[in-house]
Amino acid sequence: MASQQLTLILPAFSAVVANPINQSFLPQSLKILMKRGTFIESEDRFFQQLLSLFSEETRYWDDFPMARLRGGTEFSLCVDPCYLQADRDQLLLFHHGLDISMDEAEQLIASIQYLFDDLGASLSINTANQWLLSMPIEPDIELTCVDKVDRHTVTEFLPKGADARLWIRLWNEIQMVLFDCPVNQAREAQGKVPINSVWFWGKEKMPDEWQTWSHVSGQDETLKQLSHYSGSEWLENIDHFTDIQAKHALHLAHFDPDKDWSTQMEVLDKNWLTPIYRALKRFQLDSVNIVIPEWGTYHLTPTSAWKIWL
Repeated sequence: MASQQLTLILPAFSAVVANPINQSFLPQSLKILMKRGTFIESEDRFFQQLLSLFSEETRYWDDFPMARLRGGTEFSLCVDPCYLQADRDQLLLFHHGLDISMDEAEQLIASIQYLFDDLGASLSINTANQWLLSMPIEPDIELTCVDKVDRHTVTEFLPKGADARLWIRLWNEIQMVLFDCPVNQAREAQGKVPINSVWFWGKEKMPDEWQTWSHVSGQDETLKQLSHYSGSEWLENIDHFTDIQAKHALHLAHFDPDKDWSTQMEVLDKNWLTPIYRALKRFQLDSVNIVIPEWGTYHLTPTSAWKIWL
């Protein structure tokens, strides 16, 4: 394999590396790479980290162009289902891991669609937990990416701008409708949290400048769309490090924290981490960046891979 640069994204891995007990699940190869690499700490969450790999100018944005990436127009918004939890005098928002079925999503959207009728807007479903609002005009509001709000209090992240009061009122009306929704009554009877709110976001414009990759792969629709918009080369069914032939490659290694960790770690080690470590030591890789959202990035070169005293 010709010399190359590789960026490997490990989403949802912060839950593993941030907990000393969970670190026992890490493959030995990853422990070595982390120990010998130069670490740059970062609290950037997944969407922010992913988008910044394609456009550095987006690193400090509060919102992202997710509506466009989901196939919307410049007037579209993301309206994603959430769970709001009262915590004393504050509201905490949860979006990821809510386990929503398509049938539930369809019923929830049907129950709140009429609230958007006066705006001439219509809701549609991308996935069960990703909804899109199509509008005839662009609202004058500033929004915040759901990733930045997830697991935080919502107060400081509410819409801002000339139309903010309208959208905050609409947000409250949606909560009142969802409170009595049969879908949520059924969810609570099953021991699940209700889908008692939504979050407006994703109206940011596309970046002016893009980073182009000669190889992009991984099981993630947002990654695929970013590859398309940036003019990068998207490849399907890349399961092993040796499948990458490009000199400037980006791969996302899927990890599901709700599934068996040991099995996933074994596959990750066999297909990616150990081959990457060997390639570095053989000077077949110029550099490697291992990106863990909400944790940081480990940068390695062949020289750092040979720091056997670490």
